[in-house]
Amino acid sequence: MIIYVDENVPLKITRRLRLEGYQVEYVTRTVKDREILEEACLKNALLITSDKDFERIVLGELKPTAGVVLLRISTRVPIEHRAEIVANVIRKYEPQLRSNFTTVTESAIEIRKPLSRG
Repeated sequence: MIIYVDENVPLKITRRLRLEGYQVEYVTRTVKDREILEEACLKNALLITSDKDFERIVLGELKPTAGVVLLRISTRVPIEHRAEIVANVIRKYEPQLRSNFTTVTESAIEIRKPLSRG
């Protein structure tokens, strides 16, 4: 699985995912959100972000996606634990994350299927 990690996600989460064996690309802010989403979709890559703009783009504007995981885990949770939560979610829910918009908190996972244009 290819994973794009937006730069607003702590590097320790990126490192943890690489240790888990995932192919992870770190995306910098020089690229616009829509461009990140389009490229991730073209490469069939899961996008992990903390940027709520992606929720509006995918669910509101109905832009296609290979899957987005929006992290809403409190920064009060130690970074090692946040990284573990993310790795566990991907490992356990990988098939369900595909083409869907998922919000992850320290206590809940919400997987939503975007409405299709039509």
